[in-house]
Amino acid sequence: MRSSFMFLLLSALVLTGLFGTPVMAEDPKEAVKETAIAAPPSDRLYWASLSILRYNPLGLETQNRLMYSKRLADSSSVLFRDTFFAIGPLVKLNPAYVKAGGLIDFQPIAVFNLRLGYEFIDYFGTMGYLQSTAVKNADYDDDLRKDNEDDAYSTKGHHYFAEPTVQMKVGKIAVRSKFGFEYWDLDLHKKDKYFYDATLDTMVPVKKTVWTNDSDLIYMNGPLALGVRYSAVIPGTDQSHMRVGPLFAYSFNTNDYTSWNKPTLLVVLGWYLDHPNREGAVPYTLVGFSFSMDFLAAK
Repeated sequence: MRSSFMFLLLSALVLTGLFGTPVMAEDPKEAVKETAIAAPPSDRLYWASLSILRYNPLGLETQNRLMYSKRLADSSSVLFRDTFFAIGPLVKLNPAYVKAGGLIDFQPIAVFNLRLGYEFIDYFGTMGYLQSTAVKNADYDDDLRKDNEDDAYSTKGHHYFAEPTVQMKVGKIAVRSKFGFEYWDLDLHKKDKYFYDATLDTMVPVKKTVWTNDSDLIYMNGPLALGVRYSAVIPGTDQSHMRVGPLFAYSFNTNDYTSWNKPTLLVVLGWYLDHPNREGAVPYTLVGFSFSMDFLAAK
């Protein structure tokens, strides 16, 4: 209950800041410069890739999607310049499993984005995955899972998710809050109803909804972004957890809609505010590299 209350409270504060912050009067020259920015291409075919190395919990993964995107409005307005509907396949691969499916990415206005996706999951039975249990709130610390690696097994299943995001940028300050609603349907052993997922870092119930949130407050200056990220996972058990910490991103170029877009180094640290096993001085650590490539009329 304490985790759920803190999650709702912090989310409310983020949204209050998002919609309650007044937009200050701009310099007229800057306003003209802003409205002169060209709209995205009417049609895009692009590949987006993110590869990550993670510690506490340990993980290594590459995530890729090939998307066709259609611009929804021919507008120079800040709110409607970058509106689109996109669809395409996605693949996520790591040493423990592969996920393959499809994604819909819809942005009707600049301050709101919605992603809907489906993934078919194939666990290889390697690296101590998959481990499951019939016991709600079962312990899942790293040492216990390592001791039980021989009980891991291969299996298959389905993962459905919806990710609404609210976002806003005023000057060099950006605020973003992404909510996740995830539903898992895996073929577990015997009468097991819970399995460990390293991305969510909790025992996940099958055929029930898991809630997540990532909220960022970011200062952006050209290729550099510095900020703070708050993350929460609420699986509907007593094993909810939260963490908060700094994030850093540096883009080696700031191009858009070209054959080599925004190759970016990302570093995220997070100290756990509430976790069944990980509260302490050792932070969650993620290092990632992302980029995208446009294939239609690339500049």
